[in-house]
Amino acid sequence: MVDVDSTPKLSFVVVEGSLIFPSNADPNHHRTFDASYVMVQGGYLEIGTEEDPYTSKLTITMHSSVTDPYLPIYGNKVIGVRFGQLEMHGKPRSQTWSSLMVTAPAGSTQIELVSAQANPLDWEIGEEIVIASTDFEGRHAEQRTITQITGLNSIPVITLDRPLEYKHFAGVETFGGDSIEMRAEVGLLSRNVKYRGDPETSAQNQYGAHIMVHSPGDESAVGRIENVEFTDCGQAFKLGRYPIHFHMIGTVNKSYIKNNAIH
Repeated sequence: MVDVDSTPKLSFVVVEGSLIFPSNADPNHHRTFDASYVMVQGGYLEIGTEEDPYTSKLTITMHSSVTDPYLPIYGNKVIGVRFGQLEMHGKPRSQTWSSLMVTAPAGSTQIELVSAQANPLDWEIGEEIVIASTDFEGRHAEQRTITQITGLNSIPVITLDRPLEYKHFAGVETFGGDSIEMRAEVGLLSRNVKYRGDPETSAQNQYGAHIMVHSPGDESAVGRIENVEFTDCGQAFKLGRYPIHFHMIGTVNKSYIKNNAIH
């Protein structure tokens, strides 16, 4: 049971039995876990379950460089699963995507979202969002932190931590007899369970964390991951080093990936 508030940076964690992260009764309690390798070898790693998700806050940070020793197949800076089971279930969110009600010009520090009366938002101050690009450059999507939010049950208005650099369009365009509704999507990036590469080197070196679930095609490895935030993940110029990778696992009837934020 990992029931300490923080761990030292662990070099190699081999899970042949069970490694379980229990939730804290306080939803704002924050636990941290740091390691270079975690290998679930015939074991069971649990961060919440589908029936009983993890409800407090947890950040798992992976450390390694491209020159550090590699596990065969799995590499480093990794949670690897072989003949084992990985359960990662963060707290469900009522709504993880919305869209702009009105155009947000460059320089705006507030955005107005479409009505949330049918499905009220549970977004909170301090959480991160992304506003999609609506021009010809996809990299004009912008990430911001919520500093204030009102109207969660009606027309949400979000105050941002800094002004927008680009215009984000929202409206209805009519062409002849056809009308097309076009609105910038706004996505919630934050989750209470976060899996990441170390922020000191990952982005700078384009070498982040990853998860690999591998089996010889017989469903002997299982990974169920939902409502988790992945950031500083993936390893550039390395084949198969995606944030989440099912490697030659078979038909994947027992596993799933859903409602996660990867950025």
